[in-house]
Amino acid sequence: MKRRTVMAGAGAALLAAAGGALLWRPGDRGAPHDAYFSALNDLLKREGPGRPVLLIDRARMNHNIDLLAGSVGPERTYRVVVKSLPSVELLAHVMDRAGTRALMVFHQPFLNQIAESFPDSDVLMGKPVPVRAARVFYDRLAEAETGFAPEAQLQWLIDTPARLEEYHELARNLGRHLRINVEIDVGLHRGGIEDGDVLDRMLSVIAGDPKHLSFAGLMGYEPHLTGLGAGLEHPAVQDVLGRYQAFVDQAVAAGYDPASLTLNGAGSHTLGIYANDRTMNDLSAGSGVVKPTDFDTHHLMNHQPAAFIAAPVLKTYDRLYVAGEPFVAGVMEKWDPNTRRLHYIYGGYWKARYVSPTGIPEPIYHSTNQEPFTTSPGGALSVGDYAFLRPTQSERVLLQFGDLHVVEDGRIVDRWSVFQDQG
Repeated sequence: MKRRTVMAGAGAALLAAAGGALLWRPGDRGAPHDAYFSALNDLLKREGPGRPVLLIDRARMNHNIDLLAGSVGPERTYRVVVKSLPSVELLAHVMDRAGTRALMVFHQPFLNQIAESFPDSDVLMGKPVPVRAARVFYDRLAEAETGFAPEAQLQWLIDTPARLEEYHELARNLGRHLRINVEIDVGLHRGGIEDGDVLDRMLSVIAGDPKHLSFAGLMGYEPHLTGLGAGLEHPAVQDVLGRYQAFVDQAVAAGYDPASLTLNGAGSHTLGIYANDRTMNDLSAGSGVVKPTDFDTHHLMNHQPAAFIAAPVLKTYDRLYVAGEPFVAGVMEKWDPNTRRLHYIYGGYWKARYVSPTGIPEPIYHSTNQEPFTTSPGGALSVGDYAFLRPTQSERVLLQFGDLHVVEDGRIVDRWSVFQDQG
């Protein structure tokens, strides 16, 4: 084969490769804040504290609460998940609007704060905690004198016979009566009892000491159904409900009336599946109230994002700078128009994703102090403006900013304190 032919073939291959690469070249996705975020930007520039804040859109949140409460309906209990909404005022708002006093708690310091702030609440623990944590709760409850009566208002989640024995011993040592809710495995395989014989043994222990123990119900969590877009007819849903019903049937055989038990399940992702099912009488949800990005799932498609991080822009440049790598910066700018303006915000590296202005690529690197991000020239941010992010989750992120800033009708209408995560 002649050299000219080889070179021609190679040239054609390079042109084809370049043409293919151009097909993958990023387009300009930049745009300034839309009307919604522009209004928030103006509001914070006028009235904000000049630091990163966590915003709660009250109108959007109310819309979401109404959807959740409507899915649960009046014949079942809507139980609000505290770890996802860790603020007394936020919880009070959700409980009042949804017409519920039922809460699910996962953390001993939060449990004591709930007992103090909501002495009329009905509490189910959302995970089995070490018996020492339960002891600390009772010690601090006695010191606080809140009026909360755990013998009638608190259910401890117990996942094994061994943990039941530990809690039984605690009840005897404290001279207290403990209500026991048994965690059952309905397919998640993260814990809880799988075997009906185990439930029989646990019910026998509980029935053997009515002075100190009582059986309050079952809890079966099923987040493995998330994202299925499934209804009740889906085989995976039927498997969950079948497993759950088998344990309920055992409790009935042992002499318990299911109407008197807390039969808890669901979460924000899956609560909507059970609108027309009555296997469970107690459904939990928290994050769906504010809809972080991890909750952009099928059964929450009609919910609206209601929580945003707003971070002031500290610095902005009309070109990209990469420390020690001017060549890399030049290539990046030419290749991706969304890297042609560089900004630094106050703070950063939260569990969150940039949402406005649009078209922000993955940050060059993360920083908790001054995080850099880029936009195209169409991003139109100036120093003093705010960038907006949506949290990926609510349960830890809401604790990171001090008071939550509640906005409605273009105003900051309230500031809600968050829980103190200390023992």
